[in-house]
Amino acid sequence: MSLIINIIMGLLVGFLIDYLADVLPSTHNIIQPTCEECHQPFPIKDYFFSMKCPHCSHRKSLRSIIVLVSMVVVCILLHYFPFHNLGFWATLPILTYLGLVAVIDIEHHLVLGETTLFGIVLFLIYGVVLHGWTSTLVGALAGFLIMLVFYFLGMAFSKIVGKLRHREISEVAFGFGDVTTSGILGLFAGWPVIIGAIILGFITFTVYSVIFLSILILTKKYKAFANALPFTPFLILGMIIIYYL
Repeated sequence: MSLIINIIMGLLVGFLIDYLADVLPSTHNIIQPTCEECHQPFPIKDYFFSMKCPHCSHRKSLRSIIVLVSMVVVCILLHYFPFHNLGFWATLPILTYLGLVAVIDIEHHLVLGETTLFGIVLFLIYGVVLHGWTSTLVGALAGFLIMLVFYFLGMAFSKIVGKLRHREISEVAFGFGDVTTSGILGLFAGWPVIIGAIILGFITFTVYSVIFLSILILTKKYKAFANALPFTPFLILGMIIIYYL
């Protein structure tokens, strides 16, 4: 029975993440989805029960299936391996939120204000319950300031390289969304755990970047400063990893 419940919850969470990832970046409206191709309103029944737009026949992305399958697997694993000091039901909202933020950032290189405000409230509650006010607030401040330093260093690097190449570099190593996300994760992780989460985020980001860029170079698809990777998903991964160490 518990396995069936896990599968059902995984499907529900997957549908929720898919839906919000479709509507929030384009319309900032959770009521009416729109087609990403023709931008016409997507009837709710067609959105959930059809894989293509009724107006232009544009098919929904493969991401929808990937998220659904991934969340079913996550919910099954979560039954046996919840976060430390948290059960299945207490961990599920955390992973739902983090999954949504990661999906939006991967697709749009964007961290939304709506998800940021919700994350502050959600993780402030979790942080205070788990660590108390001091550790929670210091963790948030540390996470924010550490990534703020890297944000400014990334901007400075892009400007210097732009001057050397005699053209403006629009891509930056880190966006301000990474800074706010690091602060939000600091609320949940607390001090000093957030330090370890950020370090793990950089390690996984570096490993993936080397592999990704190597593939691009070998396939001759590499273009300097045109293949920027979103960093927020790796921050999230770093925090998840540290909770299982």
